[in-house]
Amino acid sequence: MVVFFSPLEVYMRRLVPLLLAVAATSAAGQSSERPCPAGPALRASVPQSATEASMPGMDRSASAVQVDSARKEIRIVAGPFRIAAMPHQSDDMMMMDTPVLRVAWPVSGWIRGYSVRLCDGDGAGGTALAQGMVHHVGIANYSRRELLYPMVERLVAAGKETPRVSLPGNVGVPLARGDTLGLYSAFHDIDGKTVEHAYVIVTLPWIPAGHANPIDVLPFFADVNCVVGGTSAWDLPPGKSERRGEFTMPIGGSLLALGGHVHDYARSVRLEDAENGKVLVRLGTKRTADGHLVSLGKRVFGFHEEGLALLANHRYRVVAEYDNPTGHVLRQGGMASMAGAFVPDDVSKWPLLDPLNADVQRDIASVGAHDMVQ
Repeated sequence: MVVFFSPLEVYMRRLVPLLLAVAATSAAGQSSERPCPAGPALRASVPQSATEASMPGMDRSASAVQVDSARKEIRIVAGPFRIAAMPHQSDDMMMMDTPVLRVAWPVSGWIRGYSVRLCDGDGAGGTALAQGMVHHVGIANYSRRELLYPMVERLVAAGKETPRVSLPGNVGVPLARGDTLGLYSAFHDIDGKTVEHAYVIVTLPWIPAGHANPIDVLPFFADVNCVVGGTSAWDLPPGKSERRGEFTMPIGGSLLALGGHVHDYARSVRLEDAENGKVLVRLGTKRTADGHLVSLGKRVFGFHEEGLALLANHRYRVVAEYDNPTGHVLRQGGMASMAGAFVPDDVSKWPLLDPLNADVQRDIASVGAHDMVQ
C-alpha cells in the first residue's frame, strides 16, 4: 500500500531492535559483504506466490531461507517488490509498504548481528540497488514475547542509514529451529525511476548450537506510553513537560546497553528506580537552535563496566522531558522509549507468549503497520 510519512514519524516505533544497534560493534575489518546475486539466480531462489496480486509486484512476493554452513550465515531473501516512481513533496514522503512474509527459522543457535541489501532482480549480473531506497526492513519473532508487554518480539530493524552490525563473539540472541519470523519492509524511489523486481536480502551471522556457549542476550523495551497494537505517541503541550510510564520487571537481569527514541523538542529520556526515585540512566538529546532533534545519546555498560542490574518484581519508570517552543499543542508530537540489550539471570523464566491473548492478537495484527506508521 502507499503510505504518507512525516519525516518525524519514522520506523523506530518499536525500538526493541536497537538491541543490535546499540550493543553491536562496527563491522569494519570483518569479512566483506557478499555481492548481490545475478537476477536469474535471485528470481529462482524465491518461489513466486500463486495468489493474485492486488498491487503489481507486492502480494505475489514471497520469501526463502538459505543456510550457508561454511560462512555460518542465514540469509532471508524476499521479493519481488515493485518500487514505483512517485511524486515527492517537501514535507511528506510516499512509501511502498509490503506484506509481512513469514518464514521458519531453520537452525538452533544464536544470531550475532544482521545486514540488509536491496538487489535488482532484473540485472544480468549482481546489481545492488541504492540503499537509500530502503525506508525500513524489520523482522518480528512470533515465537517469543517481549519482556514487559504482551507483544511478539521485534528482533531486527534497519533503515537506509543502518550499517552492517555484529555483536561481540561471546554474546548472541538465541533462536530455536522452527521459530516463526515475519519479515516486513517498505521502500521508496529516489531518482524518479520504477524498479519492477527488487529483492531484499537479510543476512544474519549465527553461532550453531553445540559449537559454543555464548551469553544469551535478549531485547529490552520500555515505553513511556505503550499502547499495544496502536500508537504510543501523545499530544505534546506547549512549553516544558514530562511524561512517565512505570513497569515492574518480571525477572531479574542486567542491561548491557541502552538507547532510545524520541521526537523533536525532546530534552531527554531517563530510566529511574520508581521505588526510591534514583535516576539510573539519562540519555540527553542534541537539538538545533529551534528544538529539532539531531540525536539522542546511548549508554553501553556491559563490555567496559558492569551491567546495570534490574531486579525482579521491582518497579521502574521511564520519564520523557520535552520543551515545545511552538506555543500550541502538537498532535501526537510526543513519543519516548528506551531499548537495549538485556542479559536475564535465568532465561528459562522469560515470560511466555500467549497467542490467544487479546493484546497479543492486536499486536500481531499491527506488525509491519503500527510498527512503522506513527
